[in-house]
Amino acid sequence: MNKKINRALKSGGFNDLLEIQEQCLNSFQKNDDVILLSKTGSGKTLAFLLSILERLEENRTNEVQALIIAPTRELCLQIESVFRSLKTGFKVTTCYGGHSVQSERNSLSEAPALIIATPGRLQDHIYRRNVDLRTVDFLVIDEFDKCLEFGFVDSIEDIYEQLKHLKHHMLSSATRLENIPE
Repeated sequence: MNKKINRALKSGGFNDLLEIQEQCLNSFQKNDDVILLSKTGSGKTLAFLLSILERLEENRTNEVQALIIAPTRELCLQIESVFRSLKTGFKVTTCYGGHSVQSERNSLSEAPALIIATPGRLQDHIYRRNVDLRTVDFLVIDEFDKCLEFGFVDSIEDIYEQLKHLKHHMLSSATRLENIPE
């Protein structure tokens, strides 16, 4: 485990990695695409956040390096809270419906290293040209089964088309699906 991860864990009040977190970090070192399936409350959020953190580069200022898409405002806020608890020094912006688009636009004007967003709100920011996703290397779709269930496939496809240099993909869910769309 690298120093950046150790520092973040201590800042977040975590003593050790759970098995799912170790497996996720190890899997992502070997693969560019990972599906993370585990029950709710198992530590999936920290698992994918640590995988992202391991790849964030401090010298890439004013570039969005990672994107997390989640189906609900509440989940976006939960993910943001865990990321902020790690005290990484990386800027994060969270975008979701139900509050000011203008405040998000202001936050996006100096690109964060990480964006956490609901599909519809992020799609809106893309259409308004408030965000440039061409530099994103890492995409996580959290609760991807819920994103499909809530009808976000078209929004996610639109977002995906903006990700020109995407290197790593992760899907996270508590539910195993029979068919996963391309």
